[in-house]
Amino acid sequence: MIGVLTGGAALTAVLGATLTVQAMEVRDDLLAAKSSIAQLGPLVEARDEAGLQAAAADLSARTSRAAATVDGPLWGVAAQIPTVGVNIDAVSRVTRAADILVRDALPPGVQMLSGLDLEKLTLDGGGINLQPLVQAQDSLPVVSQAFSAAKAETDGIRSADLLPAVAGPVEEIRDVVDRAAPALDVVNRYLPTILDIAGANGPKKYLVVFQNNAESRATGGNPSANIIMDVDQGSFRLLDQGGPSTFYRPGAAGEQFTDLPAETLALYPSSFARYSQDNTMTPDFPTTAQLFRDAYSAVSGGQFDGVISIDPVVLSYMLDVAGPVDVAGQTITGENAVRLLLNIAYQRFPTARQSDAFFAAVSEAVFVHLTSSKWDPTKMLDALSRSADEKRVNLSFTSAEAQALVTEVGLDGGLRTDNTEKTQIGTYLNDYSVGKLEYYLTQSVSAVCDPAARTITTTTTLASSVPSSGLSGYTLGERNAANGLAPTAMMLNVLFFAPPGGEVVSTDPAQSDLGGYDRSGSEKGNTALSRLVVVPEGETRTVISTVRLPEGPLGPLDLRYSPTATKTSVTVDASCGSLFGS
Repeated sequence: MIGVLTGGAALTAVLGATLTVQAMEVRDDLLAAKSSIAQLGPLVEARDEAGLQAAAADLSARTSRAAATVDGPLWGVAAQIPTVGVNIDAVSRVTRAADILVRDALPPGVQMLSGLDLEKLTLDGGGINLQPLVQAQDSLPVVSQAFSAAKAETDGIRSADLLPAVAGPVEEIRDVVDRAAPALDVVNRYLPTILDIAGANGPKKYLVVFQNNAESRATGGNPSANIIMDVDQGSFRLLDQGGPSTFYRPGAAGEQFTDLPAETLALYPSSFARYSQDNTMTPDFPTTAQLFRDAYSAVSGGQFDGVISIDPVVLSYMLDVAGPVDVAGQTITGENAVRLLLNIAYQRFPTARQSDAFFAAVSEAVFVHLTSSKWDPTKMLDALSRSADEKRVNLSFTSAEAQALVTEVGLDGGLRTDNTEKTQIGTYLNDYSVGKLEYYLTQSVSAVCDPAARTITTTTTLASSVPSSGLSGYTLGERNAANGLAPTAMMLNVLFFAPPGGEVVSTDPAQSDLGGYDRSGSEKGNTALSRLVVVPEGETRTVISTVRLPEGPLGPLDLRYSPTATKTSVTVDASCGSLFGS
């Protein structure tokens, strides 16, 4: 009996030692593979085909060997052992995922990258060379399917049970797969649509509006400056540069061209649907785009294939990549663009006519600069992604396929009609003072939940740093005196939105700071309340709303807000975790 036990212990020790040796070999192969992956980018950029082939061969050999090891019987047995097993299983899954990517995604991926010359991706005279994207249509489905298969492997990992030494490397690889697989799936499904947006199937006409965060609106700011461009085969051409007059007949400003429900109009001042400067008062960008399209069609007979909205912060990120541009004796850079466009311009050009002329010159010069200069497309994509994360980019297209794309990736700026994909809770700002004071506004947003009561309470902190002197009259609040306020006080219509089926049960302030400004209504099934809030010079106000959530399952929380001239910090308490889907 003792001999049997001794023999069993010896066998266990041998198996354990063998497993340890194999684990070290798998680790070494994966680390070496990671090093080879890091070489691929520079090799592609250098057009080193021999180097690429050698790196790919090394990757394939190492991941194949590691995958064969973890698929062996010893690893299968070890995966059943409590505590140790879950870590063995995680390493096995990551190794198989890496092998899938190297075996199935790497060859077409390298071929696709080899044809993508960043130096030739931008067209002379302005635009994007579509040919590499057209060629990618053959390779992209294979790459996307490989990442989906790899994700199916890593999705089975029980991260919470992993030992720290295993969790770090496993989660690093898993994070790459989790981010890349959905993105590749979207690009694969929508690449023909992306090419169509870029004019591959014929010219497209787009309106680009610049939202001025110094005069707040729900999706950013007063959209008083715009350009109209066409895109044909990836090439951009400026057709017109304009302002509010683009959307009204001479001598007939204030016409309404779009029919909207009474309960929606009830949420906003009467100017909302009648003057283009206020079309962005709604947090539903598709409605804003429709207002622009209908007005332009009625006034000029023209049609837009799409409406695009950005703000000066987006321009600053883009100029960080494309470099500075000279306009009207000013050098506009990524560093000074926001201050120059949202503040200094109003001191230097203190009338509407002067500032409009300056912004017209800026929009044209920046357009020409961005569409004709050479810049790194990957860095520009990063700049636009950062802008989108800060809710500064909105797009609306007449094409159903294009609109489905921007909705899926969250760039439509639209109110949801149900809570399946997202549960939207929003606090939005609309300037009522008719000034440019919100350049000096900073905000932070936080949320806390009561799962038992199915409520969420959102607190938005608004801080003013308006100086007491040195501002032009055009910057100061035009309506303030009539309401008994100092010209440096911000007057803000604050909109509190509940998701479909939900209800705003309380607000702080409970009523507007001034009488006669309370509003209530709904938009696309989202009920809302509006309160006028005054933020005096140099002071801080908090506005709070509590929303009762509807019964039933809820999609992930989407806490929406109006982007300002500075980045908004957002904090969601852990108490909300049990209410919303992940």
